[in-house]
Amino acid sequence: MPDQGRKVQKGRVVRKRALRPDTTIAPAGKPEEEIYVGSLPVCCLRSLKLAALAEPENRRSLMLDCSSCGRSWWITSSLDERLLKRFVTHGGPRVTGGTHPAA
Repeated sequence: MPDQGRKVQKGRVVRKRALRPDTTIAPAGKPEEEIYVGSLPVCCLRSLKLAALAEPENRRSLMLDCSSCGRSWWITSSLDERLLKRFVTHGGPRVTGGTHPAA
């Protein structure tokens, strides 16, 4: 049985565990505090990775709830298909005229 986190591509095994670094996330209700996924606290990043690797449910979740610290996060932007299948994306600060988190 193949490992869930692996994908065979042209005779080589490619790991699919890493999340796209261009994914942005914000505390629930605070889109102006948007950050890149790499800046998440370790416990929240672990919860996001577990959610990304889990089987998609019938309905997409509105937010990510960290199982360790209890913080809630909105996915504001992502090109990662695994996250798009599991979460509703919320407009970040750029929707209301704000800037990108790297600016």
